[in-house]
Amino acid sequence: MTTLTARWFRCARPLPQAALRLFCLPYAGAGAGVFHPWPAALAPGVEVVGVQLPGRENRIVEPAEIDLDELATAVADAVTADSRPYALYGHSLGGRLAFEVIRRLRRTDAPLPVRLYVGAARAPHLRGSAMFDGLSRLSDDELVARVVAGGGVPEAVADEPELLELLLPTLRADFTWLDDYVYQPEPPLPVPITAFTGTLDRAVSMEQMTPWEQHTTAGFVLHHVDGGHFFLQDNLADLTTFLSTDLTGGER
Repeated sequence: MTTLTARWFRCARPLPQAALRLFCLPYAGAGAGVFHPWPAALAPGVEVVGVQLPGRENRIVEPAEIDLDELATAVADAVTADSRPYALYGHSLGGRLAFEVIRRLRRTDAPLPVRLYVGAARAPHLRGSAMFDGLSRLSDDELVARVVAGGGVPEAVADEPELLELLLPTLRADFTWLDDYVYQPEPPLPVPITAFTGTLDRAVSMEQMTPWEQHTTAGFVLHHVDGGHFFLQDNLADLTTFLSTDLTGGER
């Protein structure tokens, strides 16, 4: 793995014997650490690789701006160097990033994932989320207030002003990427898509998740998870049980 590639990934529990790897992309403001509990919760046949975006955790000294081409190159290098099949899971911002990474992989004939999982991320061609659109153009106080009101940060962070202040540059960079994102039509992906919608999610509705079906020719499933926008933390057991069964055929 090159230095460039290694910078982008964190693997809390390497499992070289695992048959499949799951690359996980975090929500706005978060780092790969949010996926630290996943290896223990998933089947042993799945190796969890957290994607580390710049400006957070071990990359805190870097500017938080996301270079999607560099990310896609890092994923391509990683999956080419290790021939095991792999899947992508992206939560909220991470879902949009994962989708665009796969489109770039297809353009360069790099190996494609066996499945794309998206959680709490509206379909890429949709706009108009009253809660989260345009946040990067607000003042710091307004940005934080809107994100907290919309459930866009975990409660443990929302209740700590010092943590919010530390998180602000990364939040602004991530929402800038989302605000500047312009969907460009391309043929649907030859990759199955499974979308997860939180039953209590105030930021992304089921109606905004269903249209992901338009972006695949290989099959689509919409799965409901009890919880809000951060069901990956509030209801990890339900989510990882589904992922384990889907990825390994029921192995636990």
